[in-house]
This record gives sequence, C-alpha cells and structure tokens, in this order.
Amino acid sequence: MDGTRKRWFAWAALAAIVATAVALGWIATRPPDPSRLLAEAQADFQAGRLEAAATALDRLAAVRPPTPMDHMARAQVAQARGLADDALAEAAAIFENPALGPLARLLAGRVEVERHRLRAAEAHFLKAAEAMPREAQPYEELAYIDNLQHRWDDFDRVMLALSDRGGLSFQRLLHWGKARHATWNPREDCLILAKCVEADPDDRASRLVLADGLRRMNQIEEAEAVLAPLPDSDAEALALRALLAVEREDDDEAERRLRKGPPDDPHLAQVRGRLALKRGDADGAVRAFRLALEASPHDRAVLHGLGTALRLAGDPDAAAKCFEVADRHDAITPLILRAATAAGAADPTLPAQLGAACAAAGRIPEAIAWSRLALANNPLDREAQQAVYRLERQLDPH
Repeated sequence: MDGTRKRWFAWAALAAIVATAVALGWIATRPPDPSRLLAEAQADFQAGRLEAAATALDRLAAVRPPTPMDHMARAQVAQARGLADDALAEAAAIFENPALGPLARLLAGRVEVERHRLRAAEAHFLKAAEAMPREAQPYEELAYIDNLQHRWDDFDRVMLALSDRGGLSFQRLLHWGKARHATWNPREDCLILAKCVEADPDDRASRLVLADGLRRMNQIEEAEAVLAPLPDSDAEALALRALLAVEREDDDEAERRLRKGPPDDPHLAQVRGRLALKRGDADGAVRAFRLALEASPHDRAVLHGLGTALRLAGDPDAAAKCFEVADRHDAITPLILRAATAAGAADPTLPAQLGAACAAAGRIPEAIAWSRLALANNPLDREAQQAVYRLERQLDPH
C-alpha cells in the first residue's frame, strides 16, 4: 500500500513538473505584446534611457511591421542618440500621415538644424506650418533660421505669425526687439554660420551673413574667401565685395566693383551713396540713398546717409525729416535695453510704451505684438484695445 502511494505521488509530481515546463515554454515562445513594448520604449525615452528604448523598439520591429507611431518613436530615439540619417529615414516614412506627418516634419527640420543644413530644415518647417496652420511650433523654428540669416522681412512676418497664434511671451518679444534694434555682435553667429556653409555650400543666405559678420570683425581676407563662390551677378555679394574694398580704403577698387552691377540695384545703392559722400558728390549720394531707402525704409544707416546727403546738397528741411525718422527708430533701443532688465520686465507699462514707439517708427508688426501683450496683461485697458484695433487695420485694411 505504501509503495503504491509513493509511486502515485511520484507520478503526480512528474506530471506537475511537465505541465509547468510546458506552460513556461509556451510563455517563453509567445510573442510579446506590441502595445506593451511601445509603452516601454516611450517610458525609457522619456526617462533618458535611450539604449533601452532602442532595444524595445528593435524587439517591437521583430513582432510586427512598423506603424506610424512606431516610426515616430524610432525617429525620436534616433535623433536623441545623434543618429541623424536614421532619424530622417524614420520621419520620412510618415511624412504623408495626416496625424503624425506634421510632427515628423518638425522633427526632420530640427535634425537638419542640428547638422546645420538650414535650407533643408526650412523646407520641413514650411511643410509643417502648412499642415498645422494654427500651431506656433513651426513658426518658432522658422524664426530661428530667419534671425540667424538676417532675413528681416521674413523674420518680422514669422514673429507676427507667432503673435497671431498666441506664441509670443514677453521674453520672445524682447528677443525680437534685440534682434532688430540692438547692435549685432557677430562672433557667436559666425561660428554657427561657418558650419552651415560647410554643411551646405549652396546656402547663399548663410554665406552672405557670414561674410558680413567677418567684415564687421575686420577679417577682410576671410570674408573675401567666403564670398568667392558667389558670382558678381549676385548684387548682394557684389555690394559686400565693394564694402570690403572700402574697408581696405581702396575706393577705386570699390568703384570698379560697383560698375559691374546694375545702376538701379538697391543693395549697391547704399555703397554708392557712401562713396559719393566721401568724394563730395552730394547729389549723387542723395540719388543713391533714396534708391536704397525704397528697398529698406526702416534702415537706420540709410536714413542717416540720406539725411547727411540732403544737408550737404542744401536741403536742410528734407534732411531734418530724415533725421527725425531715424530718431524715432533710435527711440526704440533704450526701451528694449530697459526691457532686458529685471525692473523693465516687471514694469506693466513697458509693453504699451514699446508698442507706441514701434508704431511711431513705422514698425507695425512689432507694434501690434507689443500692444497685444499690453492688452493681454490688462484686457480692460481701453487704450490697448484701441491700439491693437488701429494697428491691425493699418497692417491689413481689409
């Protein structure tokens, strides 16, 4: 009896072991849950565990064909790991996806900015802005490129678009003001721009600003070398070459270079005006600076140049009007400098003051944005309400 009982227990134990082994084997061979793997990868990514996130995504790829969300997660992890080509490939796979395509465009643009390919980045950001017309993010990215490349008309439009979308805080408005009204220190920007030109030699906009920055730092030979790939038919490049000759005090060479360009180009006109003033040709300077002012009506240097030429030409009243307009531009700078202080940032009246100063100088997009901020700070402010309404109508009468 005892032996039979022992044999029965032995068989029962063996059966339990076999059943457990079968169950464990089934669990081991069962495909992992894709949703769980994606959630693990996202949690690892958010926690900065990039290698673990990549491993989870690789396991996920072995379980199922990648979904749009999988591609997006893989693009994010690849970008964070510095794998630019992988990130761009994953993002490109979902560019046409209605939900995630715009976000993939943003990610691709940021990857291109990281590797200093600004033309490619801008193309992605423009696509994102088109797909997300009410979102501020694409315009924030575009503003960085326009600011770096000194494309000021584009920069003003993008910053106003940010204001339209509620994306301009006090600090962002202050950045706009500094970019447009503070003296440019090109040193740091030139380091970035040099990388942009190296990464994309056909990036004309970066090349021009880099050359101008080098000129301002008195690195004349380096600036000439940067401009070398651009033809003399490029009026902006030709104007910079003429300025470089002026910096070397070689006015004859500057004049020779200017003769290669069309007589009515506004970029060349400003340099022609400077040279005309130097040789005492007041009438020639007036003509040149007026032509330059048509293209750049808010350019303080052109306004001062025209005012000086008019005074020398015997027209003090017209000169005074030019200097008055230039003074209205100059009046913005101390307000921007005050806004950059702790006391200025805490001053509730400063946005309205900046709005009024920008409006007086004809800088309507900035005036609108500052006036909107004043109204946001005090929605019951009657003057701010009227200023916003008046300025918006001035910008777009329809």
